[in-house]
Formats: sequence, C-alpha cells, structure tokens
Amino acid sequence: MIIGQQKISAWQNDVGNRTPKMIDRFNMLYGADVDILDSRISLFHQALETFATAYGTERDAIISRAPGRINLLGNHIDHRGGHCNYIAVNRETILVASLRTDDRVNIHNALSDRFEPREFSINELLPPQKRGNWLDYIETVDIIQRDWENYIRAAILHAQDHFADTPLKGMDIAIAGDIPIAAGLSSSSSLVVSALEAFLHLNNLEVPHLDKAEFCGRAEWYVGTRGGSGDHAAMLYAQRQSVLHLHFFPLTIQELPLPTGYRVVACNSCVEHAPPGIFNERIATYEMGLLLIKQHYPQYADHLDHLRDLNANNLNISLADIYRLLKVLPERMSREEIREALPDQSDQLDTLFSPHDEPVEGYRVRQVVLFGIAECARSAQCKHLLESDDMEGFGHLKYCSHDGDRQFAFPNNQPESVIDNSISESHINQLIAQLDDPKQAPHAQLHHQSGGYDCSCKELDQLVDLASQVPGVVGAGLTGGGLGGCVLVFVRDDAVNHLIDTLQESFYTPKGLSDAMLVCASVAGSGLI
Repeated sequence: MIIGQQKISAWQNDVGNRTPKMIDRFNMLYGADVDILDSRISLFHQALETFATAYGTERDAIISRAPGRINLLGNHIDHRGGHCNYIAVNRETILVASLRTDDRVNIHNALSDRFEPREFSINELLPPQKRGNWLDYIETVDIIQRDWENYIRAAILHAQDHFADTPLKGMDIAIAGDIPIAAGLSSSSSLVVSALEAFLHLNNLEVPHLDKAEFCGRAEWYVGTRGGSGDHAAMLYAQRQSVLHLHFFPLTIQELPLPTGYRVVACNSCVEHAPPGIFNERIATYEMGLLLIKQHYPQYADHLDHLRDLNANNLNISLADIYRLLKVLPERMSREEIREALPDQSDQLDTLFSPHDEPVEGYRVRQVVLFGIAECARSAQCKHLLESDDMEGFGHLKYCSHDGDRQFAFPNNQPESVIDNSISESHINQLIAQLDDPKQAPHAQLHHQSGGYDCSCKELDQLVDLASQVPGVVGAGLTGGGLGGCVLVFVRDDAVNHLIDTLQESFYTPKGLSDAMLVCASVAGSGLI
C-alpha cells in the first residue's frame, strides 16, 4: 500500500494523529516495535515541518525515503562483481517533494544550522547540448567537494542526462535524516536514492527497478567517487527481516534469513571517513592488477572480466596456481612503472589515474588484489553460513576481512602496534607450500587470507579489538569504505548490554562521546510512502 500524493496539511494530520493508513504503512516498513515507530514518526514530523515552514502547508507533495545500510560481509568488492550481504537499518533519509512548473530545484534541510538552503537550475548545470554522455560531462564539472547538495544534484542531473530529449521539471524539497554522517552507513547514497525516487515519480518517468541501483551508482560519480552500486542496491531492494545477498554483472538478488539469537550493533568511531581520492586509488589498483595479470597470462584474459573471476574454478586451475599468478604483481608500483608495464593501456590508465593523486609510495598492487579475491571468496560463503546459522564461522570471516583493512593492533594492556599488510613473494611461496600439507592446507585457503586493502584507522581497529574481548561477541569489522565510520559487531542477544557498557566505558567515555551505538533492526527498502 502506497499513500502517494496529498497536501502537506494532510500528511501532517496522518503523521501527527497516527491515522490507521499511516500506521499500516509504517508497520509494513518498520515492523511493530514501538520505539522504532516513535523514532520514525518523529523524523517524518521534522521533514514535514521543514517543508511547511519553507513552502507552506497547502502544496501537494510526496514523501520518499531511503534507509541506511550495513554490509555484513563483502567490503570493497561490489564494483568487482563480488557478493555483498546487506541489511537496511532503522536510520534513514526522509524527503518531501513537490513538483515545480520550471526547472529549478530548491532544497531545505531540517538541520538548517549545518546544511543551509540550496537551489539550482537543471538547465544551467546541464544544458541540452551537454546531455547524453554522462562520463564526459562529470569530468568537466567543478563542484565543492563533500557538499551535501551534490548528492541531490547527482540524482537529478543524471536523470536529465538519461532522458536527454525530455525537459524535466524541478522540485521543492525538504529533507530530514538520522543516518550518521560520514559513518559508513551510506547517508550520502540515501540522498541519491530518495531524490531519484521522488524526481522520477513527479516527472512521470521510469527506470526499470532492477536497473535503478546501477543508475544511482553512475549518478553518484558526479561527486567524484568511482565506486559501485552496492549501497544503492541495498536501499532499493532490501526486505524487512532479511539479509540481501547480491552481486552485479549480472545483478542477482537472494534473500537470506537473519541470524537467530544474535544482533548487529553498529559502533560509530565518530571519525568521518576520508575524501574519495583514497577510495578511487584502491579501485584503480584493482583494475591495474587485473590488467597486469591479463598481460602476463593472455591465455586467461578472455575469462577475466572482473576481479571476482580470478578464482580457481573459473580458470580451471588450482588454488596454488592462483597464488602463482599473484607473484607477477609487484608489491608497489609507481605510475611510470605501470605505464611501462602496460604500454597498450594508455587511455584506460588515464581514466583510472584522473580521480585521485598518485600515492607517494606507489600503488599496493599485490596486497590489494589478494584482499579483493579473498573477500570475494569470503562473501560468497555468507549464504551458506547464514542458512546454516553458523555465526562462529561467519564471525571468523568478518575478523579476517577487517584484518585486511587493519592499520593498528591493540593487544591487551599494551600500546598499539602498526600493522604491515604487504604481501611478499616469500609469503606467497609459503601459502603454496602449505597447500601440500594436510594440517596446514585449511589455513591456506583463499577465504582465510586477509591481503591488504588498508582502509581502517586507529579508532576502528580499537573498537574491533575491544569488542572481540567481550564474551558473546563472535565477530567484528568495519562497514562501508572505511578510513572512519562504523564497526559492525555481531553479538549474542544476551550479551548486547555488556558489549554496549564495555565500549562506552573503554572507548566512548574517555573520548567524551555518547549515543554512538545503534542496535540494528532490519527495515524495508526505499520507495514512496
């Protein structure tokens, strides 16, 4: 049941008086938990009040929403074709929108002290003569980095670019959200998704539902990232009380059962994640590593469309042979060395290099590629582990995944130590040798290898290590891009309070922080109210 479009005053009545049609809709989206419903109604009220103050109460409007998301397992690989395992959670962006008769977009945010009102013209930013080639266009735009308006622009401008021959109408928008900002729960992508849902509906346009995730992913490139579409897919396709097991190329979606007897607690490090340059660098490293392997082993090139294809089953070789392939990848490479090694890939390298600065010590090619193919192996196992309720096995893989991002270790009562995730040739040789030893072979399997994506930070690592010492915790690791944001902790129901008390006492209180942990509930995916 979708309520659709009605006057702001009618929306305010439905929300404020909790009318049966509103409560029925909320129950479908959020379940019947009273505390969750109260928090959602409060957020809707904020969005509607913001709209009423800015534009009045007699405008016809729609409400779209997009939840935050957590990725249980499968970090940094949605754009490599690996599996991700998502839950949409009880934090979201609420967007109230009314159609205009011109092409202007006006935006007001309930947090007006932090996010000032904005406006733009679709035609001024994207005139007709520039439409139809999105990648060329976004390479030329000059934007203020990390500006919240960019995510609204991204959705609307990409839609206008896609429907190039149709002049689209603008919107008056009011937004309220409670997804922690820059915390790895995709507050930014929720702006893209909620804005696109409203914009398409008001302009009577349609993007096929199963194409929307990739559409949103490409739209978000406007802000400077070159990531995938996994976060958007989680928001668009999630079902309440389910884990979304998906991957791309082609898109496949399966619903898995939530673990019984366990909860997921999202613990915010309160460190905002870094600008997109580092993320773009790691994505480029994936691409360059795969190009180098295809260059050295042309017999496999036709079978290696995505990094996830670099596995023993796909290439019909042994795991030892996979490890041998990795030996052709240097531990570090400069751009000059990469260009010399790939002389026929000049144009593609230019595209890969453009969205980020060259790393001072070179690209970490071998360790990043090993992380990527191992994470693909780990995330693919999530389906079996959740269906068999093997949370111990799942937790082990979550720790292993985080170790691939880890920068520091915090042993009991000892100062932190710096972690080196580089992968030497001797390390690869040792893995190959272990595969021939029945006792060591299980530990040498690909899914147990952490590699080195190196996108954690001191605070995330400390949270993981503190949580791991709490009885009842089975696994922990960062979610999202890293370099700040949240750690997910998987904990038995009966140990949730102990975990919260421990982290508050040992991490948050000494830093003067509070209200930074969320016991996650699974909610429905995005759409109109």
